[in-house]
Amino acid sequence: MQKLKLLYRETNWWWPLLYGVGGAFLTALVLAIDLYAKELFPNDWKTTLGLAQTIHSAVFTGLLTMMTFTFSTILVVLTTYSSQFSPRTLPNFIENRQVQHIFGIFIGTVTYSITMLFFMRPSLKDSVVASAVAVIVVLIAIIAFVAFVHIVSQSIRVTTLLDRLHEEGCTLITEHIDAIKEGHYQLVSSQEESYPFHVTAAQTGYLQAIDYDAVMKSGQRVTIDVAIGSYVTQGQRIGSAAQQEVEQGIIIGPTRSAEQDFPFVIQKLTEVALRAISPGINDPNTARHAMRQIGDLLRRYTVLQDGDLLVTGEGAVTVNRLAFSDFLYLTFYQLRHYGEEDISVLATMLEALEIMKRDALPEHKVSIDRFIPFVCSEVDWSALNEWDRRHLEQAQEKALL
Repeated sequence: MQKLKLLYRETNWWWPLLYGVGGAFLTALVLAIDLYAKELFPNDWKTTLGLAQTIHSAVFTGLLTMMTFTFSTILVVLTTYSSQFSPRTLPNFIENRQVQHIFGIFIGTVTYSITMLFFMRPSLKDSVVASAVAVIVVLIAIIAFVAFVHIVSQSIRVTTLLDRLHEEGCTLITEHIDAIKEGHYQLVSSQEESYPFHVTAAQTGYLQAIDYDAVMKSGQRVTIDVAIGSYVTQGQRIGSAAQQEVEQGIIIGPTRSAEQDFPFVIQKLTEVALRAISPGINDPNTARHAMRQIGDLLRRYTVLQDGDLLVTGEGAVTVNRLAFSDFLYLTFYQLRHYGEEDISVLATMLEALEIMKRDALPEHKVSIDRFIPFVCSEVDWSALNEWDRRHLEQAQEKALL
C-alpha cells in the first residue's frame, strides 16, 4: 500500500492521462447524442456540418497553441526552481495537483476536438451537441488557463515555496505525533537487537519509505539499522529479521522522498537558504525566512524524545532514527559555514535556535544550548564594529536564556 501511495505521489502523468481518456469518452457521448437524440435539443443549437468542422478545427488549433505555451511556461518554472532555489524542490511544483489538473483539462479538450473532427462524416447532416460542447470546453480551458497563470505567478515566488515546504513538514510531524498518541508508533531506546536473517538492500539508492503492513505480515519482526533517507548500495546489510523475504516492503529509489522522511523537508529548506546566501544570488532575507521556517519545524520536532521508532501490529518493525543533536548539526553546519560573514544570517540562525527551545524537551534544550556557541565559533569578534558585535551578542544571549 505504501509503495502504491509513493508511486501515486511521484507519478505526474496520471491525471493528464485520465483527462485525455475523458475527452475521448466525451466524443463518444456527443456522437451518440448527435446520431440518436438530436430531436431533444432546440433548433437554435443545430449547426451545419461545415460550421461544426470549422469550429472544431479552430478549437484544436487554438488549444494546441495554448497547451504549447503552458508546457513552455512549466519548463521556465522548473528551470527557475532548479537554478534559484534547489533541484530537490522541483517535485514541489511538478507534483502540484492543481497544475496537473489544468494540464489535464488542456489535453482532454484537445483530445475531444481532434477526435470529434475525425468522426464528423456527411451522415451527420446537422450537428446538435458537438458545436455547443466545443464552445463549453473552450470556455473551461480559458478559465483553466487563467488559473494556471495565477498558480505560476504564485509558485515562482520563493515565499510560496517556503510556505509549502513548511506546510509539508508540519503535516509529516503532525501525522507522526498523532500516530504516537494513538499508540501505532512508539519511541524506544536504541538497542542492538539482532535477528538471524540479514535484511539487504535490493538496489542502490535512497531508503524512501517502509511499508510497515507488508513487512509485518505473518508476525514478522524486523530491525532496520539505517534511518529513512539514508543512501544504501545493492546488497548492503541494512537490518535483520526473524524470517526471510522482507525486502519487498522496503522501498528504495533513486531520489529521497518526503513521504516518511522529515529530515528531507528540512534539507530542502536548508538548500533554499544556502542558494539565497550564495554570491550569485545574494538574497539574505530569503535565507533568514527559510531559517525561521526551519526553527518552527524543529520546534515541533523537539517534543519527541530521541530513540528508535517502533511500529507494532501483526509483527513489529524497529527503525533507526537520527539523534536530535546530529540532526541539528546536519541542518545548520553548512549555513553556519557559508553565512559566517553575514551578521544578519548568523543572528537569524540564533533566532531559529531560540524558537526551537520554546517547546523542547529538557535533553533537547541541552543540545541546543551546546550548539549555540558553535554558530559563532568562527566569528572574529575583534574585527566587528560596535553595532554588529552588540547585535550578535544580544542574539546569542537571547538564544541562551
